[in-house]
Order: sequence, then C-alpha cells, then structure tokens
Amino acid sequence: MKIQFETAKKRIAIVWFIFAATIFALLFIQTINGKFENKVSEAWGWFCQNILPTLSLIISVFIFDNTANKENNQTVDKFHFNIAFFISIFYLLVVISVILTQPFSKTSTIAWLQQSNIYLAPLQGIATGAIGIFFIRKDSSN
Repeated sequence: MKIQFETAKKRIAIVWFIFAATIFALLFIQTINGKFENKVSEAWGWFCQNILPTLSLIISVFIFDNTANKENNQTVDKFHFNIAFFISIFYLLVVISVILTQPFSKTSTIAWLQQSNIYLAPLQGIATGAIGIFFIRKDSSN
C-alpha cells in the first residue's frame, strides 16, 4: 500500500519537532533551576547529540525537496513509513524517559544522562537509518 510522501514526511517531522521541543523545554527548566550545577554544557551536549542529527536530516530533506521542485505526487510504501514513524516514537519516548526517570536514580543527573548513551546511540542509529530509508524509497505515481 502506498501513501503520499509529503503527508508521511510531515507526520514524521511533526513527531520529531514535538518531542524535541518538549525535551528542550524540560532541559531548559532544569537549567534555570540549577539542576545541572556547573555541568550545563554536558547536559545540553547530551541533548544535541541525541536529537540534532536526526532533526537535521529531516530539515535538510524538507529544504532539498522544496528547492529541487520535487513532484508533489510522489508516494512511499506505507510499510517504510510505519517503520520510520514507530521507531522514531519509540526512540523519542526512550529519550524523554531518561530525563523523567533521573530523579529515581542514585547517580548524578549528568552521570545518568551519560550512561544512557550506551543504549541511546544504537537506537538513534536505527531510527535515523529507518528515516533515511523512508526518505529515499519514495516513488513517482503513475
């Protein structure tokens, strides 16, 4: 089954932007409240490395498609969209859960964030790969 590429692309972008904004807001509030003490750059570095690469890919595709005058009748296999969409949601839920579960940890906030990279890095690779495949698997409708 095929779906319109533009619609699917926007759905994935909306999920990423909503989660990125939510995570940004949580970190911003924690920064203002002094949660990270003198390690603010480590906390924001964690955010940047876990969110910005994939968000940059999504933004780049939007810019490229708009400047390259791509056809609006392109479709993509719904299976590829579903994989990219649901892996993205899973990954972003794990990222936000790292922040929300930290108060229950016996380690410091920064140590908790750094330890999470052990499982976030492979998940991010899978999510970004799924999104990348979704972006290149589009077809022109006949």
